[in-house]
Amino acid sequence: MKLVLAFGGRSKSRPAREMTERFCNMSNKFLPCRIDYIRDLSSCCDLKKRYPQAVLVGLSPRGEEMDSHEFASFLKELLGRGSPVVFAVGGAEGLSVDGCAKIISLSKMTFSHEVARIMLAEQVFRALCIIFSHPYPK
Repeated sequence: MKLVLAFGGRSKSRPAREMTERFCNMSNKFLPCRIDYIRDLSSCCDLKKRYPQAVLVGLSPRGEEMDSHEFASFLKELLGRGSPVVFAVGGAEGLSVDGCAKIISLSKMTFSHEVARIMLAEQVFRALCIIFSHPYPK
């Protein structure tokens, strides 16, 4: 396990779920990546028992914003530590960032948790393409 996208519950929107899973599967070309749907995910603290050795990264509107190349550098640095990396996106009620090693934001704008999941999965794939010099982001 190298990358985990931990989501608060399963998406009710089949197209949103399929799009998110598609980007995660595409990321598997570079590194093991999987989605973990967790029914009662409310904070990064909830993930510490499940992933004790992982670097936990929470998504929050209050987090640090990065462009795609900055995010790729950030991900490369995390992967270089040798620990699994877990990105946490809460459900409809959001995510408390207590216990997160790092907090990032996809934008100053607010998105539904389903859209945030798709965006995160796509940005992870894009970052891996940048790291491994794949032509996707061009």
